[in-house]
Amino acid sequence: MSHPVDAAPDGLPPPPGLALVRLAAPLVPRDRRGDWLAEWAGELAWARDDAARRGEPAALTHLRLAWRALGALSDALWLRRRHGASDMLSLDVKYAARSLRRRPGFTAVVVLTLALGIGATTAIFSVVNGILLRPLAFPHPEQLVFLRGVPTDGDVEKVSPGTSYPDYLDYRAQTSSFSQLAATRGLEVTLTARGLEPSRVRASLITPNFLATLGITPVLGRDLVDGDDDPGAAAVTVVSHQFWQQRLGGTAAALGRVVTIDGIPTTVVGVMPPDVRLLGDTQLWLPLTVGELELIRGKHTLSVVGRLKPGVTRAAAEADARAVARRLELAYPSDNVKRTVTVEPLRETIVDDTRPALLVLLGAVTMVLLVGCANLASLFLARASARERETAVRTALGAGRGRLVRQWLTESLLLTLGGGAAGLLVAWGGMRALLGAVPRTIPRADEVALDGPVLLFLLLVSVVVGLAFGVLPVLQLRRGDPSLTALRDGGRGATAAAGGRRLRQALVVLEMAVATVLVVGAVLLLGSFRRLVDADPGFRPDGVAVMHLQLPAARYDSTTKVVRFYEQLRDAVAAIPGVQDVAVSYEHPLSEGWTSSYVIEGQPQPRPGTEPEARVRPVMPGYFRTMGVPLVAGRDIAEADRMGAPGAVVVNEAFVRRHFPGGDAVGRRLHRMAWWPGQPETWTIVGVVRDEPFEGLGSAGQPATYFSFAQFPFNEMWLSVRAEPAVLASLVPALRERVWRLDRDLPVEQVATMRELMGQSVATPRFNAALLALFALAALLLAAVGVYGVLSYTVAQRTGEIGVRLALGAGRGRVVRQVVGQGLAVALAGVALGVGGALALGRVLASLVVGVSWRDPLLLGGVAAALTAVALVAAWLPAWRASRIQPAVALRGE
Repeated sequence: MSHPVDAAPDGLPPPPGLALVRLAAPLVPRDRRGDWLAEWAGELAWARDDAARRGEPAALTHLRLAWRALGALSDALWLRRRHGASDMLSLDVKYAARSLRRRPGFTAVVVLTLALGIGATTAIFSVVNGILLRPLAFPHPEQLVFLRGVPTDGDVEKVSPGTSYPDYLDYRAQTSSFSQLAATRGLEVTLTARGLEPSRVRASLITPNFLATLGITPVLGRDLVDGDDDPGAAAVTVVSHQFWQQRLGGTAAALGRVVTIDGIPTTVVGVMPPDVRLLGDTQLWLPLTVGELELIRGKHTLSVVGRLKPGVTRAAAEADARAVARRLELAYPSDNVKRTVTVEPLRETIVDDTRPALLVLLGAVTMVLLVGCANLASLFLARASARERETAVRTALGAGRGRLVRQWLTESLLLTLGGGAAGLLVAWGGMRALLGAVPRTIPRADEVALDGPVLLFLLLVSVVVGLAFGVLPVLQLRRGDPSLTALRDGGRGATAAAGGRRLRQALVVLEMAVATVLVVGAVLLLGSFRRLVDADPGFRPDGVAVMHLQLPAARYDSTTKVVRFYEQLRDAVAAIPGVQDVAVSYEHPLSEGWTSSYVIEGQPQPRPGTEPEARVRPVMPGYFRTMGVPLVAGRDIAEADRMGAPGAVVVNEAFVRRHFPGGDAVGRRLHRMAWWPGQPETWTIVGVVRDEPFEGLGSAGQPATYFSFAQFPFNEMWLSVRAEPAVLASLVPALRERVWRLDRDLPVEQVATMRELMGQSVATPRFNAALLALFALAALLLAAVGVYGVLSYTVAQRTGEIGVRLALGAGRGRVVRQVVGQGLAVALAGVALGVGGALALGRVLASLVVGVSWRDPLLLGGVAAALTAVALVAAWLPAWRASRIQPAVALRGE
């Protein structure tokens, strides 16, 4: 006899700990559960009353009884073992394994489908986890933030995300929300050492507290310290673990070794830990020495990283920093006008540009898994209908509904766990393939791994899918007495429940809807990618190679030396047989570069700090001819445009559209501050050229100013060479020989054709489009299989009916039309629902597509027509088979 357990035997409220006992109750065999609960309730009530008599504090009583109630778990498990529940579980597993072994086709289809679906989803999730979700590998990473410069009015042309060194000092002195603020700037340096070929390596200039702010301690040697950044201090560097092993021998003797960086002997004082991945491929960390350029308040080129004080929220820190930014804007309007700041989590800053695409891909692969699960759900429902006679026999022999549900759950869990195990191999292979194809611009890609969270995700998906499929057959259990009904039907399932039929049709509607959404998304991305590839770049990329060079400032310390070197190099390369044109320029047509301000003579003068911005591109004569950029008006930069001569500048059409809508730009003048002694401050526009795609293929033209390199010299420049195809393929050795003839310590590494650079510029959209197209194709095939499977099952269930109709004179064409009509009705409902979903989700893809509208009726109509055609083919096959049924055979079977 069981006892009530909602209250203690004395009528008082339930004693503390009883809730924990109830959680363990399902483990106790059903026939003993009531007595077991009553015994535990009485025991806890007696303990509560005894504590009250002893005057024990209520809080202590609750804690002691909760601890005592935990013993109910072991007690329940003991009863379960004692009364054979574990044996029943073992029997369930054995029976399920035998049942699945008897149906190898069904088992293989389910396991393979789950392996592909779960494996692909896990592979994408591993990338999302490694890039977006995994905390940064630093102490208390949630405290690390990035101070990003933003405009107060949305004018991003005037406000860069960086910070100037004077502003950084003011933030550090005037804010109270940060325990540390540090600054850094990335660059490439020339490394030379005895016995090594000169090379370019990635470096970071950092304030001495930068590594301490992140919580990084060198594994060997010391960190940078105050005084290392003083002008005239001995040059020192901390090197990466990889650099230490590959270039310095990986021994402690590397400390104190001198390497030459940009012509300056530099001592190695420390080695970074091996797992520092935040800074990408940075090999050297150098002290940020403050010179004249760093003291310019308007030079916003530093990245500022901070660590919040414990207990300080990001919102409070942002309000604190914005108050300082407002004071700086008022105090220095010419340098900080319209400039404020946001405080962002450092992890989000690093992955900000990749987040939308990765989340879209994760959503897409999840949809594919959903379509696969819908197909499998139809299989499980069909199998449950086919097993109605077996279910009826077992029910007639005394098996309860709970027993049947447990058996089905066991079978489905075995299948999905097997699919999950196979999916682990798919996930590993898919992850490796993704990492091999992912563009190099994706941050934190080296942190992607099948680690604990990813494996937990795989297990969770497998278990959830298994439980869902195990519960589905319950929906097929007939009302009333299933044993009598199914036994009377003879076990053929000829009168399948209408509810089960509707559920299978609903699953197909869902599959078609999801497939429609994915196909629309894939067509959008593929169309966008095609527009990028087919867009007119504004120059002739074929037959052109570019090489990056950086002259060390320690040896090339005057504009005269810089100009002389590049002119000599241009002439030497032009003498190579097969070379048609050579030019020297700051960057190339696909480089974003940087901007600088100016004023137009004769136009209203802007307020200080609000001057227009245009890209700065110093070039040598012949650059436009070498790159194939058409000259629209005026002339090219000439050899006579040198220091001491009047300033000459060529502008592009975007510049003309902004300032001279009438097109009369040639001969007009602009003014800008001189950066070098003898440099002109007034520049006459001598020519107009077409726009180059600085922000990528297909982007709108941005105003640009092309100055004469001799009047605007930089140590860092790009050499462009147009040559015959045969010469271009073997150009690197010849370029290296010409460079080293002038300077043996200059590295010659970064040589690429413009076609290669164009391919790199569209690598990310190509990757996104290809992957989404693959997912869309998988979803479309699965949806077609779903339509085919439902109609095939319907035809099989209605074999007798179709045979009778054919025997009574119904035409075979009418049978085909009826079956196809049923399939198309379901498919069209799914397509209509999918088009609505695509319209609702189109905004998600809007940031990833260029030149393609997600509301284009032709696109949506074309996708709907294509999916309808696929559904038509899938529906025709079972319809044709139905029309081939022989009436006599069908009636004999009935």
